[in-house]
Amino acid sequence: MKNKIGLIVFSVFLCVTANAEDVSRRFDELMLRIRNNEVIVYEYDYFSALENAMSTIVSAGGYYSDSLPEIRCQAYRYASIAALQCESDSIKTMVVEDLLRSCNDSASIVVQNAWQELRKYDRKYFSDNSKRMLEQIVANNQFFPEKFFMIGGYIDSENMASILKNKLYENKELQWPIELALCRLNDSESIQTVLSKVSKVELSLDFIDGVLPDLLYTRQRPIYDWIISKSMSDECKCVSRSPISERQIPCAYYIMYEMADYIDGFPITRDDEGEKDDDLSKSDIKKMRSWIVANPNYKIIDAGY
Repeated sequence: MKNKIGLIVFSVFLCVTANAEDVSRRFDELMLRIRNNEVIVYEYDYFSALENAMSTIVSAGGYYSDSLPEIRCQAYRYASIAALQCESDSIKTMVVEDLLRSCNDSASIVVQNAWQELRKYDRKYFSDNSKRMLEQIVANNQFFPEKFFMIGGYIDSENMASILKNKLYENKELQWPIELALCRLNDSESIQTVLSKVSKVELSLDFIDGVLPDLLYTRQRPIYDWIISKSMSDECKCVSRSPISERQIPCAYYIMYEMADYIDGFPITRDDEGEKDDDLSKSDIKKMRSWIVANPNYKIIDAGY
């Protein structure tokens, strides 16, 4: 019996080893094609498959210090995509630290990839060391500071609020993302400042696309109450997104769609592709409003960026 178990374990070991070698070879080939500026098939599904994820992370790590920024960028991206598929929390935690280290890269493309990937990770994968690293990035980073301010607000840490408040006084041009980040950290003064600013904004598609996502990011009840108050209006100040119609429609339609992922039990959902269905009927808006009236103590979902 012991011999049989040993044979099975050995066979599994050989299979994993062979698989790792195949992942490494294909990853090296991919990096070479990128280096040679060839047309790339990225094969994200293959490299992030559960059985290949760990080998992808190991392979990608060998390119973190490559001389070519595009290679470094793709290496970190593949490692992150693979880590998100891993079952191991420690692997995700490790890759989060790797992404944070990449924020010190001299190439903006690498740093851009970092903030795009970091937003995909739950707070629990940010270790105490990661939080200290993020504080340093928020305080000193030269590329995309507004993005890291908001990641800092999402993650939170011992010194994040004070760092952001210092930034608020240092840089008036970036006041909006800093105020949003402080809102996420439950700063009452920033919540009132944001509400004061948006109260002067006209509803439109520009508001839906540019301002509403920022407000939803805050996860703050006073701000969500303000958003909901706007969803109760029938004013037709938004233009339909339909390519065959440019009719004016209530902005409430788009507001309720955007709120769907952030309020627990909300009765309106996205379609399978996450697209906006421009054919929602008046009954959908009526359903949303009835639900809001019946659920004055609605719960905001604070998970995720």
